[in-house]
Amino acid sequence: MEATWAAFCAALERRIGAQNMEIWFSSGALRLGSTEPGRVRLLAENRATFEWVRDNFLTDIRTAWEEVQGRPVDVKVSWDGAPPEPEPMEHRRGSRRGASRLERGMAFENFVVGKCNEFAHGVACAVADEPGVAYNPLFIYGSTGLGKTHLMHAIGNRVERRLGGGVEYMTAQQFFDAMVSAFQNRNISDFRERFRSEIDVLLLDDVQFIAGRDRTEEEVFHVFEWMMQSRKQIVLCADRPPNEIGKLEPRLRTRFSQGLIADVQPPDVETMMAILGRKAEVLQLILPSDVQYAIAQRVRNSVREAEGVLNRLAALHAFYGKPVSMAFIQERMADVLPPDSPPPSPEVIIQRVAEHYHIRSSDIRGDRRPANIVFPRQLAMYLCRTVARLSFPEIARAFERDNSTVQYACKKVTKDAKTDPNLRAELELLEKIVRGEG
Repeated sequence: MEATWAAFCAALERRIGAQNMEIWFSSGALRLGSTEPGRVRLLAENRATFEWVRDNFLTDIRTAWEEVQGRPVDVKVSWDGAPPEPEPMEHRRGSRRGASRLERGMAFENFVVGKCNEFAHGVACAVADEPGVAYNPLFIYGSTGLGKTHLMHAIGNRVERRLGGGVEYMTAQQFFDAMVSAFQNRNISDFRERFRSEIDVLLLDDVQFIAGRDRTEEEVFHVFEWMMQSRKQIVLCADRPPNEIGKLEPRLRTRFSQGLIADVQPPDVETMMAILGRKAEVLQLILPSDVQYAIAQRVRNSVREAEGVLNRLAALHAFYGKPVSMAFIQERMADVLPPDSPPPSPEVIIQRVAEHYHIRSSDIRGDRRPANIVFPRQLAMYLCRTVARLSFPEIARAFERDNSTVQYACKKVTKDAKTDPNLRAELELLEKIVRGEG
């Protein structure tokens, strides 16, 4: 066993480097649980370590074990105190109280609500309180890592506490795997019957992955019809709205859109800081406000990425025993939070905004007031305030305007962005462009 572990560690170090090996493996944060031909179980010391290793090193771990064993290897990573894995569906058939794949730690109580997600959160709560009555089906969409899956598990956990069972969370891939297994074992009728008789609330995640899989789309269509006719609740999640999922059958596209569609937007800096603060409390990590703000600025488009950064920071803090500070993270996590580069000048911002809107820099500085010039001019002033961190008098001099004009432009853009998701997306794009990242 020791020789096998040593060979694995050597193979893995060649892939992930000595520093990662020292932090995550040599320190005992991850250890060997059991091994047998074609099957390996690893144990992490806590859930934070488990999530980071799973999200960042699982492919490298599997490849290293396959190199050692000379065959395909099924690698599973868990953590001390983790709930047992759910039994296969065929073992759970006939029991409404079977494992539902729900993550117990994902609840409404620890979901941070902001402008970016308050509507999706509100309707999710309504569905959890009255499943099958309010907003059926509910379709939640948004980019990866923004909390859609958290809301699904929160719905499931609240419903299960009230009903005691009848809740099933599945990804589209898990649905596909279960369907294929049912066909192979010639018990497809049992697979279908379970959705009719045992499941009252179906939470189907990543539904964009069923698009183009004809047999899977057929089964999803029938499940959808059976459950809707029985007034059972369906919650669907995807990375885009139904009408933008390519190759999705028209009849599914129509049905996915017949209930309520709610989107989850990237959080603003304040909401992301609140999320980081909540996560830091769970990790018992003291996170100074400047570090919190820096992380929120750097990874505000993905809650999952922000949590990964925090997990890594907690591990580095525990390993080196040093307090968390900007100096510490720039020393140990320069790939995530590099030293601040100087902000762009007003001239650069004006030039890049003008290029983006296909107008001239002189138009933005000039006095002409058609809408196709006034709007970019106001955005450029706003970016000088938020990105370049200039005072109103400094911006006024750069645009050859008075202070009141600049203040009006900045207040208007700020106010409009609170209610217009398209404007928020446009500002995020422009911020990247003026920083030279777009």
